[in-house]
Amino acid sequence: MASATPIYRDKKGTGMDQVTESLLVRVWHSQILRDKELITAGGESFRVIYPGRTNSEGGPDFHHAIIATGEGELRGDVELHVRSSGWQAHGHHRDPRYNRLILHVVMWHDKEGPTVLEDGKTVPVLPLYPYLEGLEWFSLLAAPDEPCHDLGARLGDDVVGELLDGAGEKRFRAKAGHFQAELAIKEGEQVLYEGMMGALGYSRNKESFEELARRMPVKVLEYIAHGASWEKSGAALVAALLAEAGLLDWQLSGVRPGNMPLRRITGAGYLLARYLGKGLVPGLLQLVREADAKNGHRRLEEGVMITRGFYGTLIGRGRAREMVVNILLPFSFAWEEGELKEHALELYRSYPLLEENQITRQMSRQLFARSGMVNSARRQQGLIHLYKSFCLERKCPQCPLG
Repeated sequence: MASATPIYRDKKGTGMDQVTESLLVRVWHSQILRDKELITAGGESFRVIYPGRTNSEGGPDFHHAIIATGEGELRGDVELHVRSSGWQAHGHHRDPRYNRLILHVVMWHDKEGPTVLEDGKTVPVLPLYPYLEGLEWFSLLAAPDEPCHDLGARLGDDVVGELLDGAGEKRFRAKAGHFQAELAIKEGEQVLYEGMMGALGYSRNKESFEELARRMPVKVLEYIAHGASWEKSGAALVAALLAEAGLLDWQLSGVRPGNMPLRRITGAGYLLARYLGKGLVPGLLQLVREADAKNGHRRLEEGVMITRGFYGTLIGRGRAREMVVNILLPFSFAWEEGELKEHALELYRSYPLLEENQITRQMSRQLFARSGMVNSARRQQGLIHLYKSFCLERKCPQCPLG
C-alpha cells in the first residue's frame, strides 16, 4: 500500500490561501489530474477515469464519476471542499443525498480520518495540495477537457447537426424498443400508464412512481373511476393513489416544491380521470393522430397538462413536453405499424426545444462555442444519448463525435 498523505493546511503567503470551492470544481473537471496516480489521505492509490458530470442542483458536486482502484472500478458521486472539515460544517454527514459518494476531494485535509456518510459508511479523502503545489495549474485550467471540445467550430454546423439528429433518433428508437418489449408481456394500458407515471416522478422519484403504478394497476383505477364525472373520478383516483403512495419511500430532499410527489400524484389522478372513460391508450393516441406534424405540439402538451383551481398547476407545460417526447411519441411509434408510427416519428423530428437539464447544458458547453446549434428536442435527446452511451463509459474513440 502506498504511504498515507499527511494532513495539509493552508498557510498565508503560499499563494493558495484564496482557493474557493468553485475553483476546485474547475481543477477536478480539468485534465490536470487525469491519468495520474493519486494517493488518498489513507494511503490508497487510484486514477481518475471520468471526473463525473457537474451537478448544479442540491447534493454532491459531481455525479457518475469513475475511478480505478487496485480492487476495480468505482462509480458514484464526488464532493469537493476547500478543507475536509467542511463536510460536517455544511451538514453533509446528515444528508442521505450524499450516500452514493465514492470520494471526498479537498485542497487541505484538516480533519483526521475518512469522511463518514449519513448511512455510516466511509469514503476516502483526496487532498489536492500535493499535486498542485509548484504547478502552473491556473493556466492549465484553460486546456480543453475532452477530445470533442468545441467540435462545432471544427466540423461545421451541418455535420454536427446531422450527427446530433442521428443520435436523437437512436434514443427515440431505443425508447420505442423498450415499450415494444413491455407490450409483449403487459397490456398496453398498463404499459403507457407506468411510463406516464415514471415521467411524473422525475429522476429522484421515477422508480417510486413506477412502483405505485404497479401496486395500483390501471384495471383497479378503471373500476374506481367507472361511471363517475371527471371531477368525482379524479378526486377518487387521487385518494386511492395517495393511500397506496403512503406505503412507499419517497425522495423529498432537494425536490422543488412544485415537483413534490404529493402534487404530481394529484396531477396523475386527474390526468387519468380525463382518459380512463374511453381508455388511456385510445384517448392519448387520438391526441397524437390529430396533432399537426409541424404545429400540433402545443395541442399535445395541453392534452397532458392539468390545472385545478385550488391546487394550481399540477402538470405544467414543461413537464407535459417531457412526457410527450419521452413517453407518448415513442409509445405511439411502438404501438402499431403504418400511419401512426410514421406520424409519431415526424412529430418527434419537428418537436421544439424542451427545458434544459444538467446533461444538455454541460454537453452544449463542451461541444459548441456558440449557442443555437441545439435547436430541437431531437438534438437535445441526441446530447443525452451521446452522454449516456459514450461519455459515461469513456468511449471517446467509439463516439460519433470523435
